[in-house]
Amino acid sequence: MVLRPLRPHRPLTPFNGLVALFMLGLLVPVALAQPPQLPRLFGGFQPELGVWSEYQVVDTGTGQTTKMRMAIVGEEPGAFWYEVTHDEGDTRNIIKMLVRGNPNEPDNIQRLIIKSGDGPAQEMPRDFVAMGRKMAVHMFEKRSGVPSGAEDAVQVKDAGPRKITVPAGTFDTTWNKILDDQGKQLAEYDSNATVLPFGVVRSHTDSNRMELLAHGEGAVSRITEAPQVMMTPPGMPGGMPRGVPPGMPPPAQRGAKP
Repeated sequence: MVLRPLRPHRPLTPFNGLVALFMLGLLVPVALAQPPQLPRLFGGFQPELGVWSEYQVVDTGTGQTTKMRMAIVGEEPGAFWYEVTHDEGDTRNIIKMLVRGNPNEPDNIQRLIIKSGDGPAQEMPRDFVAMGRKMAVHMFEKRSGVPSGAEDAVQVKDAGPRKITVPAGTFDTTWNKILDDQGKQLAEYDSNATVLPFGVVRSHTDSNRMELLAHGEGAVSRITEAPQVMMTPPGMPGGMPRGVPPGMPPPAQRGAKP
């Protein structure tokens, strides 16, 4: 049995996949007004052009099933286009990020494009991206039960090799258990290095179960049209100037008498 800190995966952690989904829920509230509680992904993010993996996600409390696809759909000098697709019933939502370095750092997200259902693709200015990331991380911490800033206190215990069968087939995996600093198990996952970009074959927490449906190469973006520029953050009144936090009045209105 081997205990290792979670931090070695921090340079590019698949935590981003789930934060991206919560950003998607924040940015397209009509389609995902109450995003399902999705399982946190562990392991290492290995961006190689064209790789993709698709998962079935089940909320063990409600039985709600969703489908999640993560893919590397493009490459530019020093950066990758990372795309997350979330299918729930007949609704499809997509978030596409050009990332240079750790996507957990808003400054490393060079571009961000979203598409909700049949609506037009929209590109967010970078100041909107930073605001959305902060909101998404906060929401994710509340829903996942694993604080994003607690990597130093969380350990991965290598429980050894095992063979498992999921809808995508049978895999030789490394069985990993996620423990807090008190030794309590928070989650477990099975990994295989051939399943890119994350290496996760199956994961399980108290509230969610995720299994690999398929994986492969040759992924291309599911956003095919040129994006429009988003002028106002979702949920913010149209007259609100950029840079003003939600719930705060524009500067001209501050201090005004009722």
